[in-house]
Amino acid sequence: MKKALTLIELIFTIVIIAAVFTTIPKIIYVSNKSLEFSKKEDAIFNMMSKIMDISLKEYDYNNTIYDDILLTGQNLYLDCNATTGYRNGGFEGSRNCLNAVYENDIPAHGQDGADYIEGYNGVSEPLSYGHTTYSLNISVNYSAGWDENNYANQVLDFEFNSSDAGKHTNIKEVNISVSDSKGNVISNVNYYSANIGHIKINSVQW
Repeated sequence: MKKALTLIELIFTIVIIAAVFTTIPKIIYVSNKSLEFSKKEDAIFNMMSKIMDISLKEYDYNNTIYDDILLTGQNLYLDCNATTGYRNGGFEGSRNCLNAVYENDIPAHGQDGADYIEGYNGVSEPLSYGHTTYSLNISVNYSAGWDENNYANQVLDFEFNSSDAGKHTNIKEVNISVSDSKGNVISNVNYYSANIGHIKINSVQW
């Protein structure tokens, strides 16, 4: 009856233990990386869902009341003509500004779930995935659009920039970012909405 390990058995045991202790840290590392990726994936999914939700909202609070192209009061090239009631190139029966309604200022702190885009400015939502907390932050600004020279030279580069504070334009920029608990931005996305009003064909809003 054998009462002790042979040298070969001892060597094989050491090799197996060494292999296990070499592999386990790698498995833990890969698992942690996979979990971290899943957390970020969940946060980004929430961010994209929010931008899709906002994209379906009215351009401006006043568009919840009027179908008009709204006036900016800035004498921009794409402003609707308050005298004719139509934007340059418009025609009778098209989208118009017959009610001569102006755009709203963007509030400093909006409310999630508003029916209009600027109502989301300053909104911050906590997101959680397991024991990890993220923050979804939304900002809305008027973005500088094209000027008359752009149209005259047929140069439309679609590179919009933040407008001067308080200056209304015909484009709103919505920025949504996702940050971790330390304030580090994981990802962000921009969405642009244009002041085009609505048109009704057979009483259906377009």
